[in-house]
Amino acid sequence: MDNYDRSTPITKPKYLLIFFQILIAFVFLLIIFLLRPVKRIYIAPLQTSRIGHFVTDTEILLACIHTDQLKAKKIFFIVWIAESFISNEYVYSIWKQKINVVKNNVLTEAILVSAIYVEKLLKFKLTYRFVDWDGYLPYVHLLQETPTVFSMLEKDEEECIRILESNGIDLTKKWVCILNRDEVYLERTFNNLQWSYNNYRNSDINTYRLAADYLAEKNIITMRMGSKHTKTFSSDKSKLVIDYANASWKSPKLDIYLASKCLFFLSSGTGLDAVAVAMRKPLVLVNLAQPLHLLRSKHKHIFITKYFYSKDKKHFLNFNDYYQLGIKSGFTIDNPRHLRAQDLTRLNIETIDNSEIEIKDAVAEMYESMTEGNLNKLELDNDQLCFWQSFPRDKRLDNCGPPLARIGKRFLEQNLWLSC
Repeated sequence: MDNYDRSTPITKPKYLLIFFQILIAFVFLLIIFLLRPVKRIYIAPLQTSRIGHFVTDTEILLACIHTDQLKAKKIFFIVWIAESFISNEYVYSIWKQKINVVKNNVLTEAILVSAIYVEKLLKFKLTYRFVDWDGYLPYVHLLQETPTVFSMLEKDEEECIRILESNGIDLTKKWVCILNRDEVYLERTFNNLQWSYNNYRNSDINTYRLAADYLAEKNIITMRMGSKHTKTFSSDKSKLVIDYANASWKSPKLDIYLASKCLFFLSSGTGLDAVAVAMRKPLVLVNLAQPLHLLRSKHKHIFITKYFYSKDKKHFLNFNDYYQLGIKSGFTIDNPRHLRAQDLTRLNIETIDNSEIEIKDAVAEMYESMTEGNLNKLELDNDQLCFWQSFPRDKRLDNCGPPLARIGKRFLEQNLWLSC
């Protein structure tokens, strides 16, 4: 009885608080309904916990909003509700200058949840959001048709230039950003969660060194990006290969500046390369471990994937093999395009990283296309078209957009089994 009496004063106000939160949320939504003939107001989640979604998802949503406003011939008012964890404070400061952001608290969270619930119940559009983790894929092409929103202030760019010059960076040279995915960042940042299911996406930074040396020969700086890496990155051949990720002068502001001003971004499809996507910079994607992800909507980009070797069937899987295997025993409702580490283990599939030479060849292809002035003229030649014709056909993939990306030419020549 004593325990019950002590808990009552705590529990009752708690439920009352939740009730009032939901009540206020629905009053807010009612106001949106009533104002709809005069002003279109929407709620949008601002995914702040992971920088890739923080930048890319927001930029693509803004492209969707821009397109819809043109069609409606009206200006919408969007209330963006941030998540509780902010992965990059500088990115957060940029978005606060560009859009209407409110902090995450119990009330704003209740408004967002209520808006999603009412939207589903009444089939009345109240939010701008992507329903699942890859929900932005069908809209990536809008980035080629809409103006860039994400950008730094001029004074911040000038500050970055001073810092780079004071640390011996020759800004008369162009630079390429390099980012490999490893397990360190997530394990240290979110150490209460288990991330081993994503380890198949990791790669060794040492396999990117040959590409960095190639760029140095072209008088181009390479900036190794990322955070909390344990492995260092340097070259015995050139001082133009810079391990910025482990530099004492590294900062969130410089992260954004370097990624937004690079010649192109070499990545395995993770994290900070989202800034390059938002700024409409070309990507070279290597060691891509989710072969059905991102590829079909990338413009001016080059990709090569990891190898998936079936130990049971004794051969490498092409994209259709991978997809059919996923359909039968790997994909889930909330994960309809990827096989994760536990799936690959269960299906007895080994992932093999791209070699140093394969990575260098992909970088060389991008560099040559840019220096020869062909980047804006890149089209899918017969080999590329043949590859895309062999890509799995399914309505669950068709909504990802048209095949605009280029699989590495040399990579495809050496792996003709990937094509038709």
